[in-house]
Amino acid sequence: MGRTMDTYFSGWPSDAIAQLYIQSEVPTDPLCGNYFRFTDPDALKSVFRRRRRGKIYSESDVRTDRGSTLDKGNLTGVYNYGRRRTPLIFLGRDAMWHVSGWKHSGMVEWAENFKPDVIFYASGDYAFSYRITQFLARRLGVPYVVCCFDDFYLFNPNREMFLGEFRQRCFMKVVRETMDGAAGILTLNEMMSEAYSELFGRKCGVVYAASGTGEEMETTEKAGIVYLGDVSLGRNEQLCAIADALKKCGGNGIPEAVDVYSAETDPAYLVPLKNHPGIHFHGAVPGNQVAGIIRKAKAVIHTESFDPMIRAQVRYSFSTKIPDCLASGTGLLAFGPAEVASMDYLIRNDAAFIATAPEELPGILERMFTDEAEYRRMMENAKALARKNHSPEGTRETVRKALVDAASKA
Repeated sequence: MGRTMDTYFSGWPSDAIAQLYIQSEVPTDPLCGNYFRFTDPDALKSVFRRRRRGKIYSESDVRTDRGSTLDKGNLTGVYNYGRRRTPLIFLGRDAMWHVSGWKHSGMVEWAENFKPDVIFYASGDYAFSYRITQFLARRLGVPYVVCCFDDFYLFNPNREMFLGEFRQRCFMKVVRETMDGAAGILTLNEMMSEAYSELFGRKCGVVYAASGTGEEMETTEKAGIVYLGDVSLGRNEQLCAIADALKKCGGNGIPEAVDVYSAETDPAYLVPLKNHPGIHFHGAVPGNQVAGIIRKAKAVIHTESFDPMIRAQVRYSFSTKIPDCLASGTGLLAFGPAEVASMDYLIRNDAAFIATAPEELPGILERMFTDEAEYRRMMENAKALARKNHSPEGTRETVRKALVDAASKA
């Protein structure tokens, strides 16, 4: 979320933005000069000590030279366990925050001293943050705008688990109250906007993810096919399928292997990749090298799984790497089901070489690597789409307008 928030609010005066957050991190971004942190350990301790105070970080406390932003102490194992997101963990954490003393933590005084005109709420999958947003908006007498970054509403990953349906009903009751009171709702793509407009009975806007580097200078010598990012959610299997298709093509300047860059450490995902002769696994790569790797490649991959459960989970997701790939001057290979939002977007805009079934891959790869005219046409379409929908300036203006409209109507 750090890069996303940077894009949305870059260029604003630092004293015009204040951030309330709950993760055990310390601020490293000078974009904002006014932070209030109240964490899960703070919430738990405040159950017994009602005057447990949160931590205020001012502009002078922000340091960009910190090697690590995490401040978990001895609770690393607890945080990792909480990532499992079972119904009992959801219900337990929401219950803890409900009975905690966050209203007495100094949060309200901090917010009142800042005197905001509007609240921007980055929504999540726990009910307590929706309640905090509603409470602060009422207390301060200001509107709020909700931005939805993932599908927590239509897809319930715990529906087959004990208390899964009960937890989702409790969660959606709070969500609907929050959406009913919002001055505006923003989503990441057209498919999500259409679905949520129907779900919440009101029009939702779209704020596209922005390219992090802008349009890149073209590299004349391009070679190879690369994938960068998460290899979970069936993406490791998709990459193996692409590697199999490369072997079927053979020759004509088509690469023999996929270069994969990922910080993943789970053997369940890595073993199939490392054991495949058509995969070269390189591990993690520093963020400042990503653009160069993409720019030098002939093709960069975006893929989503065909597994029905995973497909439902990622249906409305939109990778933040897609705008970077579109703007890079490198051809984009998109492999996955057409009904997933990211695939649908690329298909609608004719901005990538598309394979929606494994058997289509050899022909698509052949065309991508041997038809230079088609490659050039697709690359220009991608760059034009990046300029149209994914410029940082355009994204920033969309968010600014939504907030100004909300404040002006209050």
